Amino acid sequence: MNLLFVCTINRMRSCTAETVYAADLHHKVRSAGTAPTATKQVTPELLRWADRIFVMEKMHEAFILENFPDIDVSNKLTVLGIPDFYYYMEPELIDLLKSKIDPLLVV
Repeated sequence: MNLLFVCTINRMRSCTAETVYAADLHHKVRSAGTAPTATKQVTPELLRWADRIFVMEKMHEAFILENFPDIDVSNKLTVLGIPDFYYYMEPELIDLLKSKIDPLLVV
């Protein structure tokens, strides 16, 4: 399964999720951001590639829906509700990501 993790600047939350889930051989993972300054920006190709899209906040969902209206993400997008106050690979962030994502992944 192809997993895409999205946050704002693709440096903390989505990068942490990508690192954590890259170790799982059942999934291919990528991450991206919605801001123009993001390390890797969300693209139509990434959205089409993904089987599941996990966004950190509602604003990321809104960005995708507004900027890529021709791509149907309705059955594959999940809002995690993880605010932007964590650092890369912070143990609390890792625990929070796993608690929200693991139950949604069926191998």
